[in-house]
Amino acid sequence: MDILFTLLVLLADIPAGFYDTYCSKETVDSVYAECMAEAKAEYDQDAEVAASYYMADWAYNASLVELSDYFLDLAMESDIEDQVLRADCLSLASSISRLKGNMAEAISYAEACLQIDRESGSQENVSSSLNNIAGMYLTYGDATTARKYIDESIVIEKQLGRNSNLAIRYGVASEIYTRLGELEQALEYADMAFQIDSLDARIGKIAVRRSQKGAVLMAMERYDEAQAQLVKAYPVFKEQNSMSSLSITCAQLGDIAAANGNVHEAIGYYEESILHSGTIGNIYMESRAARGLYLIYKNLDMVKALANLERCVELDAQIHNDKAREMMQSFNVRYDTLKKENTILVQQHRIRYASIILVILIVLSAVSIVLAIVKYKAARVMEEKNAMLVKSNLDKDRLLALTKRNLPDEVSEEIASIVSDVKVMPDINLTRRELQVAELCSLGKLNKEIATELGISQRTVETHKNNLFRKLGINNTIELMRYMQWYQNH
Repeated sequence: MDILFTLLVLLADIPAGFYDTYCSKETVDSVYAECMAEAKAEYDQDAEVAASYYMADWAYNASLVELSDYFLDLAMESDIEDQVLRADCLSLASSISRLKGNMAEAISYAEACLQIDRESGSQENVSSSLNNIAGMYLTYGDATTARKYIDESIVIEKQLGRNSNLAIRYGVASEIYTRLGELEQALEYADMAFQIDSLDARIGKIAVRRSQKGAVLMAMERYDEAQAQLVKAYPVFKEQNSMSSLSITCAQLGDIAAANGNVHEAIGYYEESILHSGTIGNIYMESRAARGLYLIYKNLDMVKALANLERCVELDAQIHNDKAREMMQSFNVRYDTLKKENTILVQQHRIRYASIILVILIVLSAVSIVLAIVKYKAARVMEEKNAMLVKSNLDKDRLLALTKRNLPDEVSEEIASIVSDVKVMPDINLTRRELQVAELCSLGKLNKEIATELGISQRTVETHKNNLFRKLGINNTIELMRYMQWYQNH
């Protein structure tokens, strides 16, 4: 493994001192070994691709964007047969491209990912892709289009009943409506997101909601209230080493300080924002902070003012290029067309179904009698099996109790032999990561919480849960929790 890792580092062409600065070689080596083991357990032909994706996902969540980009390139150079894995790779690629300011590439990846998600029928993944696309349009400055995507995502999350994800969608909606100038609605969304995350005491998410609420209050020129929210969020981001959130919050605090005439305080916050955004390659926040410094320095130091203005113009040109604009407009047109086509198809299907429903009802009436008989017999068999299972458990408990009594050695040995032969429920061979996900599910943790704790993306958590459902022959999280109760007791 060490030889393989050394080869990968050489191929990656990562700048000298990268590992000493951001993470140790030992850490990356250990994570890569875990990713490879996990991928081999879950995938067949796509195992190496999955390992590279897992590594890229870990690096991205650890703010090691350069390393994430490299491993993701390794994954996407191969023909990926598993469509869910391919969609995961495309989603991560879109996020990285967006972070780097390559909007044309980001929207291309996002479009491909959304298409796979819709074809797979996974509403969870569709919602995730829509949220990602809404964020891209917001960053690009097209809040009107962004609202269309986030509204659809909110509808899906309400149907799914996933409160933690709904809070995320409300947070994005708050940012979109702030940009649209609909501030009361923006504040309502921010408050709803804050309330959801506060119920589960998710410290990191609460801090994000404070940052989003602060943005709305700033737009309302309620600077004291905004600052009160942001100064509570700042130390949380600092403790969690969340570079992205820190860059945003520092820029916000810089804006407030500038509005209040606190020049030196504003400069300090803007410079800190540039430092954090530069660490992760977030050119949007770097551009925003540079613009703030320009506005301050133009009355103090024209040399520094022009330097920051030039940097701001350079970054904005990179973001708002013609190719990106064409890609986003083209994608938006295709999105609207597909929605209209889907509406027409639904209407046609309804007419077609109405014509065959009568036939189906006739067939069902005949089949229902047979099914009722089969169901009755199956229920009787299940009752008998459950009775045997209960008896088996009781018998085993009684035998175990006997072994604790002062019986002759040969009797105790015979009882122990019988106990060892009592089987209650088959054990399923799960991977280490699958067990981690299952155990966290048994504690009642949501997908987002599991992703945060394990340092993986929410899409990856959902992939692991789907694998668990398939292996265990179950259909939902409740059944998974029941299995884990049995597993932990045996």
